[in-house]
Amino acid sequence: MRPEPATAGPTPARLTWVMTRHTLVLLIRDPGTPLAYTVMSLVLLSVLHPVYDRLATPGTPGIVQAAPGIAVMFTLLALDVAGQLVLSERTWNTWDRLRSGPASPSTILAGKALPLVALFLAQQAVLFLFATAAFGFPLAAGTWRLPLMAALWATCVSACGLALGVHARSQGQLAAALDIGALTITCLSGCLVPLTVLPHWVSTVAPATPGYWALQGFQAAVTANTDAYTHATAVITAITTTALLVSARHIHR
Repeated sequence: MRPEPATAGPTPARLTWVMTRHTLVLLIRDPGTPLAYTVMSLVLLSVLHPVYDRLATPGTPGIVQAAPGIAVMFTLLALDVAGQLVLSERTWNTWDRLRSGPASPSTILAGKALPLVALFLAQQAVLFLFATAAFGFPLAAGTWRLPLMAALWATCVSACGLALGVHARSQGQLAAALDIGALTITCLSGCLVPLTVLPHWVSTVAPATPGYWALQGFQAAVTANTDAYTHATAVITAITTTALLVSARHIHR
């Protein structure tokens, strides 16, 4: 008798789609945290806009600093959404089955990251559109640069959040890392308060934070500073790549 032909397993694209759909369902079922961060960002922008106008460099609207800074800040705070997606799999005792299945680490990460990138892009879009309508943020001046920077930053935050989720072993561990990390990066990067009014040492360490480069990239996008924009996108891409490689390496450990 002829042996039965081997049945081909699901393709990587199919597995990625299954993972993406599953992640999307989880996000839709619990939209409270992303919605809260989006509303909070609009409130904070409305309150702090006059302060940024007073602190801005002469000739530069304060909203050019305020809108990107608050966008970066609240995307960082939303890191916990990404981390919880992985940690929840451990809570439900499905993480080991997921790792031992046919999906490769890159497929698992892609399936988790794609909905997160879309979520963070939507969060930033709402803020920038609000800033444009209410305070005259120069959205049109960003042309293609602003959407690209938003996509790169959304991918970077998703990758970093997943990396933390892969390494965290408890809710407390994850919460401590995310809360302390997000607040520290926000303060040191100049997102909440301009670096010009902070102690000198903060400006020295600011380039060591991803938030600094995201802020520089968003500002350079609307001011057409090509050199600063290229530098910022390169650094954000390098951070994203590193986070994804670290996550993929530790998924099967």
